[in-house]
Amino acid sequence: MSNLINKINTWIFDLDNTLYKADSGIFQQVHELMGEFIKKHLNMDIKEAKELQKSYYKKHGTTLRGLMDNHGIDPDDFLKEVHNLDYSIVGPDDLLNEQLKKLKGKKIIYTNANMQHAISVLDRINLSGFFDEIYDIKMANYVPKPEIKPYEQIIKKYNLNPSSSAMFDDIAKNLVPAKKVGFTSIWIDAGYENFSDDINSSKKYLDFETNDLSVFLEKVNRGNI
Repeated sequence: MSNLINKINTWIFDLDNTLYKADSGIFQQVHELMGEFIKKHLNMDIKEAKELQKSYYKKHGTTLRGLMDNHGIDPDDFLKEVHNLDYSIVGPDDLLNEQLKKLKGKKIIYTNANMQHAISVLDRINLSGFFDEIYDIKMANYVPKPEIKPYEQIIKKYNLNPSSSAMFDDIAKNLVPAKKVGFTSIWIDAGYENFSDDINSSKKYLDFETNDLSVFLEKVNRGNI
């Protein structure tokens, strides 16, 4: 089997908790704002709101999809409110950025968040303008990972060869459709955002696992993986 640096010419990266550390506090803010959004718009107490948030995330892939399907929530209103964040708490990972820049080939962001959030994060981590493409939830017609349709759309939109494409994500179940469409799948175990049953059911679809993306990419760039 050839190493990844010779096999892969398109690198697809999740954004949140993948290109910055999961303990940065960004997604914790998002979760708090999601709970407040549900509390306000569905007129329930915060405990009920958080339970519904978790339930919809597990069942629909994103809380937003559940709110759209079950309550007719406007996605742009939701995304605007839950991404009203303090981005100053996240900063660049110089080692990771160094290894990303050594990778040869097309580099794509694929996120369940919106474009403005992606731009704001990339600016804070010193990767503004670095990626060739950003594929956000709006471009996916608000159909989130792990639904397989947007993965198929990405292949078509960017004229990708799945067998020479790799995808990185911190949520194991999001890599199941990636593997099904033919991508090499790399799970970044950030210790966050995964249900144990989702991990167990996704294991056979994961080509590689790592808890440190920068170390993994360093090995890729050296031809050791």
